[in-house]
Parts: sequence; structure tokens; C-alpha cells
Amino acid sequence: MLVLLPGIQAGLVEFSRLRPLLGPHLALELPACAGRTLAEHAAALEAALPPGAHDFVAASFGGLLVWALPRGRVRRVVTLGTLPFATPAVRRSDRAAHVVAWTPERLYRALYERRIRASLIADGADPAVLAAVSPPPRAVLAGRLAAIGAWGLGAPPPGAVWAWGEADPWVTWTREAVAAVGAEPEVLPGGHRPHLSHPDAVAALMRRVFAPR
Repeated sequence: MLVLLPGIQAGLVEFSRLRPLLGPHLALELPACAGRTLAEHAAALEAALPPGAHDFVAASFGGLLVWALPRGRVRRVVTLGTLPFATPAVRRSDRAAHVVAWTPERLYRALYERRIRASLIADGADPAVLAAVSPPPRAVLAGRLAAIGAWGLGAPPPGAVWAWGEADPWVTWTREAVAAVGAEPEVLPGGHRPHLSHPDAVAALMRRVFAPR
């Protein structure tokens, strides 16, 4: 089965333009887990998956969770804007977790919703997408950020395709660096969410990667 997993911010609304281009699939929101490690978040995800191994298309933080799943649960994976190794953003995530945890709830929701909306607008979101956005609970976001900061990941899953938008502001790595850690690099048009801004290009990549063998 093909499983879609969103990133840390917006939820499944970021796949709204890609999903009509796909065949049968399962789209899962990220688990509402306040754990402080990627292993804890991956365990919560695994509990929501059907039995067996699956193909995944996972955006950003969702890609880290697929990476942390037991290898027997992952057949093939395409990540979109996911960190391929512990970049400086990992250390910043640990600090950001503390800031989020101590921000008053009303201020958190006002500031973070504004940040999510600005990020989605940069990726070409229309009003219908923006209207569906709701920030994750503060404790959940703090846990996700802390989990990134804790890292604890080994090599990527075998055969992983690491894709990112050519204009993604979060990317600090190169094709060569991704290939060196054992993943196949793929640069797509767009920014942090090429699946939102350029769904046809992502769907074409998926057809190549997930073609019957």
C-alpha cells in the first residue's frame, strides 16, 4: 500500500493537489505524540499502519518517521524536503523545542499559525488550503522539535529516494552529500513542498520509483 505522511506543520492539506493524481493510497496525519525521540514518534506511527511493509511518500518530518520505522515496515520511500543527516538545523530544533514549550498557548497559536500560512503561501497555497490549516498542539510540536534535536538515526532505508525542491530555503545539502549517506538524490521544481506547488513533477517521480519490478 502507498502511504502519504505530511510534514511537521500543516497536515494532510499539503497533499491536496497531489492526491487526485494518485491511485489507491492511505493518507495519515502525523501521530499526536509528545514523545521526545524519533523512535517514540515512529512507534506511534507504526501502531496506525496496516500490517506489513508499505511504500511511503513522506514530507519533511514525516520522512524522519519513516526512517525511524523498523526496516520490515518500509518497502520503498520517497522523502520530500526531509533532512538527510544531522545538519545545523538539528541543533536549532532542540532549542526551538524549549521556546515552543514555554510560549503561552494563545501566543503560540497566533504566531505559529501565521508562520505556517506564510510558508504555505510561499509554496503556492490557495485560500482553500490556507483555510484548512490548524497548528499542531503546542506539546506535540515541542515533542517533534525535540525529537529532531535528539536525532539518533542511522543509514536511510535501502533504496530511499531523497527529493527536495530546488528553491527549498531549508536545504543546506547537495546531491553528492545525499548520495554519500546511501540515498538517491532528486531535485524537483519548487520549494519546501514541491508536492503542493508542482504535484505533476512529484507524481512523475512516484511513478518511476514505485513502478512494478
